[in-house]
Amino acid sequence: MMKYPALGLVETNSVARGILVHDVMLKKARITVLESHSLCPGKYMVLVAGGEREVQEAMEEGLHYGGEAVVDSLFIPNISEEVFPAMTGGNQDQEIDSVVIVETFSVSAAVVLADQALKHNAVRLLDLRLAQGLGGKAFFLITGPLYEVEEAARYLEEAAEPGMVTNIEVIPAPHAGLMEAVGGRIL
Repeated sequence: MMKYPALGLVETNSVARGILVHDVMLKKARITVLESHSLCPGKYMVLVAGGEREVQEAMEEGLHYGGEAVVDSLFIPNISEEVFPAMTGGNQDQEIDSVVIVETFSVSAAVVLADQALKHNAVRLLDLRLAQGLGGKAFFLITGPLYEVEEAARYLEEAAEPGMVTNIEVIPAPHAGLMEAVGGRIL
């Protein structure tokens, strides 16, 4: 997957409004739409990337037209390079020591927290799942030495917006069979 300097995401509680947001964002600035689709239960997500200024302009327009239908959003300039490949399972050929799984109520919260974990802890992002088949929730897996993974878990609990994290689980030395399942994106 291509590297982009900035990432933006708008989640709405209306499919129709989400499609409108997609349109106005494309009309406002030269951006790349990475994903745009409905989420369960009845939400819509538009995930865009590009230059910092362009993504910021598109986000401002999308949020304006999204109005009260906006459930959550994010704008991350200088996004960690590991985030984009993790969205497509591209980071899974890594040595696994310990793992932390972070489950969130929104896609935006998962992306923001994954980026923050990478910037504040010596961990690597394995996978980032954006609400497909998850009832509108999202989750990500990070790996590293046990002490770093535990520190990342503590940091993320404190850094998360209230009510956005549904669960955080640390698995020291996960069984190879579990990691094969995760690597195959069976979860």
